[in-house]
Amino acid sequence: MDVLADVLHSFRLKSTLYCRADLHAPWSLGFAPITAATFHVVDRGSCWLEIDGDTRLIPLADGDLIVLPHGIGHGISHEPHIPRFTTIKDDQANRCEMRRNDGTGKFTTLLCGIFAFEHRSLPLLELLPPLIHIKGEHGRSVAWLDTTLKFLANEAGSMRPGSDTIIKRLADILFIQVVRAWLENEAGAVRGWLGALRDPQIGAALARIHQNPERAWTVGSLASEVAMSRSSFAARFGVLVGEPPLHYITRWRMHIAARLLQCDNLGLAEVAQRIGYVSEVAFRHAFKREMGVAPGVYRRAASQ
Repeated sequence: MDVLADVLHSFRLKSTLYCRADLHAPWSLGFAPITAATFHVVDRGSCWLEIDGDTRLIPLADGDLIVLPHGIGHGISHEPHIPRFTTIKDDQANRCEMRRNDGTGKFTTLLCGIFAFEHRSLPLLELLPPLIHIKGEHGRSVAWLDTTLKFLANEAGSMRPGSDTIIKRLADILFIQVVRAWLENEAGAVRGWLGALRDPQIGAALARIHQNPERAWTVGSLASEVAMSRSSFAARFGVLVGEPPLHYITRWRMHIAARLLQCDNLGLAEVAQRIGYVSEVAFRHAFKREMGVAPGVYRRAASQ
């Protein structure tokens, strides 16, 4: 069971590229804080990144990709310490805008987008660092990323029929590539269930939970599945994932239930049964405790 794929699918990743900017110096762009992750690709040229509340000046060059998972405000400009005289609204865009300026200096092309989720009952973006910077190599993106970024830049520049749909799908792929690369290269820095995927036994336990969330799991049965003692398993799971096994199972079940409640043809009893609750009453109590509202209230709100 690919737990990361399962989580990404269930969260309903909704990425988009909202701007392609062809810029001649002088230029400076400001990006206000948002609740989604922001990403930028330097398709051509070079520039500087300044993050709100951070004194660092970060140089960006051809082929670089940066992701700000927490959506913190930032600025990008042709030179450091330039006032942000253009603000791009990135959280309302439904399609990729084309932007140009009238400068006469050196030329830079930026691709700007967001990674957002429809459902976020398990943290993902919060587990990533404030900045992920994947540097290009000799003016090109790294090999595993190059094809995706070339395709993305081409579609953003052409805006042919169907480009918006292709761009959104490519942006989704881009996010998965970024998370996978971070997992592979920064093992010691990854926290929570995301980092726990790298542990052979705890990762296997997470896979069992995601494969059969409806099973009547206990700490003992999970420990047995991965050949650990009950006490050792509970301790390691708590350290790596950040919460006890049964708490994680409940949160994941309620996440599944929240998605199922959006299906009008499923009654509460069937939703409860699909995630392992024999009693509808027990399911109602668990859902309200975890989600803050009763299942019926959640369903009505989702339908609106």
